[in-house]
Amino acid sequence: MQAKSKVQNRDFIRVGKSKIQGQGVFAKRNIPKGTRIIEYCGDRVPKRDLLVDFANGITSLIYVLNLNDSIAIDGERNGNDARFVNHCCQPNCEVYIFDNIPYIYAMENISRWTELTFDYKLQSMSGKRLSKKERIELFPCKCGAKKCRATLIAQ
Repeated sequence: MQAKSKVQNRDFIRVGKSKIQGQGVFAKRNIPKGTRIIEYCGDRVPKRDLLVDFANGITSLIYVLNLNDSIAIDGERNGNDARFVNHCCQPNCEVYIFDNIPYIYAMENISRWTELTFDYKLQSMSGKRLSKKERIELFPCKCGAKKCRATLIAQ
């Protein structure tokens, strides 16, 4: 199930090489605090199907955004540039969901050429509570923030 974007990148961003991880999203111009930057697009997938899709090579699970308790958006399938926004423990953006459509907003004034980030706040898919050591080993964070929690998993 594919969601079509009504608002694309509004010419605020470009994708380029990131110091955090792989590709990243960067401000092409100054972005004021509170600005809606881009919709997070991709196929809407029942969460119960994600691991099967992964096992069948349909997705890598790298670009999956949690929409609600039962549905995720897989930016790898029909996604847009929003999928390249990297995680940071001290992000400059956050995701807001309106009418089941996720948008990335600026949490602060963002200067031109700054990389855009948001906190992924990952959860354990098994439902098992992981120790801090397990969280760091399984999902290490490379954001480099002063207050980095060393893992993509939310505490």
